Amino acid sequence: MINSVIGIAAFLITCIGLRAVLPFPEIDGGVSQKFRFFAAHKDEFDTLFIGSSRVYFQVSPAIFDRVTRESGLPTHSFNFGIGGMYLPETSYLLEQILNLKPRNLRWVFIEYDELQTKWSPENQTSRRALYWADWKRVSLLLRKLTDAGTAPFWLPNAAKLHEIVLRQQDEKGTRSLVAFYAGQLEKNYTNVARGADVLDHFLSRDTKQRRASYLGAASDGYVTRPNRMSPSQAAAYERALAAAMAQTSTRPLSPYTVEAYRECAQEVRNIGAAPIFLITPSTTQINFAAESTGLTGVVMAFNNPRAYPNLYRSSARRDGQHLTKSGAEEFTRMIAANFVELARAGDIK
Repeated sequence: MINSVIGIAAFLITCIGLRAVLPFPEIDGGVSQKFRFFAAHKDEFDTLFIGSSRVYFQVSPAIFDRVTRESGLPTHSFNFGIGGMYLPETSYLLEQILNLKPRNLRWVFIEYDELQTKWSPENQTSRRALYWADWKRVSLLLRKLTDAGTAPFWLPNAAKLHEIVLRQQDEKGTRSLVAFYAGQLEKNYTNVARGADVLDHFLSRDTKQRRASYLGAASDGYVTRPNRMSPSQAAAYERALAAAMAQTSTRPLSPYTVEAYRECAQEVRNIGAAPIFLITPSTTQINFAAESTGLTGVVMAFNNPRAYPNLYRSSARRDGQHLTKSGAEEFTRMIAANFVELARAGDIK
């Protein structure tokens, strides 16, 4: 028994030591390329945008900086949007960015959306679904899945746990997700598949062309997507938009999501910057409540088609989630103008 304990302790210590010295993992979708670029230029930027493709393809740092400069509040911004990136991945990546200690970072725009608990089966074996799975992120997911609440000391809801174990009602998928995230946590802390990162780090296999495909023409993290919807797609979009606007009730974020954003805001403040939460113009976010209940940061909301009709015209959309190139440029100008107004009023703190 003593030898077993010593062996387990040695194994855990080795895992922790390796985790501390291994380089940032090689993650697809532009995560690694953007992280390495930002790490090399971290002190050049004072404004950061982070979120999913609704940030990646829709916020142009060049336009944002031009508007703020012309308004007398010059900025130098970087787009750290990644396709398909939501909480909890966003919070992990933001933490790693802030750990770089960017000296001049003053404002951080964080996409505001619900904490995602589901990964599609085809993506569950990817490294993208693994690298962020530390205890902070996985414990929050498990709390949400088991209705355990957000108190410092928590236990799963007994009734919910009973339903999950027995796969009652709608809990068949929940049991699989609980097992999946527990497995991801174990794999992450035991550094599964990390050996290749050492080779990638020293051999620099990344090409300039591949980096440019993720960083964009201006190396500011923004990549354009100019395609528009076909007439049939536009008609379907208009119907979906009308149905979303017809709903009068709002959907508040879950307490688990608010807790994640509260932690993000605190981490941003710890380095002397100000968090700004951004709700993008998406048909799935129209009924989101924009109140920042419990959050210490401004919420900048563009999810009202009546207030921002130009962002919801079918001619400005690629689909229900994304804007065209011209729509993205207009959206960026709106963000910049709103930012300048709030900053001058002293509302961004």
